[in-house]
Amino acid sequence: MQVLAADAPSGSGELLIMNDLPVYKRGRNKIQEAIEEAEQKKRKNKIKNRISAAKSRARSQEHTRFLEEKVEQLRNENTLLKKFLSLEREVMQGKKAKQCLEPEEQHT
Repeated sequence: MQVLAADAPSGSGELLIMNDLPVYKRGRNKIQEAIEEAEQKKRKNKIKNRISAAKSRARSQEHTRFLEEKVEQLRNENTLLKKFLSLEREVMQGKKAKQCLEPEEQHT
């Protein structure tokens, strides 16, 4: 927080520049109030940022869990498809063996 005091035009009080915005206040109490307001705003923003960060981490963890479940599902599907392909190859090899044997039996 940046607080600078400067002379204001024609007795209008102190000019405070807080967070790059000019604020006119009269007297020490007003200056102190302005400083406390700025500090309170800063604390409030910190709290909001912490909440936002916690929500972001929770979303990230949920997304990671979703992706892990998807990976597991796809691995299971891949295993099943590999087994199916293996069985199909065995069936095709059995058919080829039959085809190779049948013509020999027909010619003799």
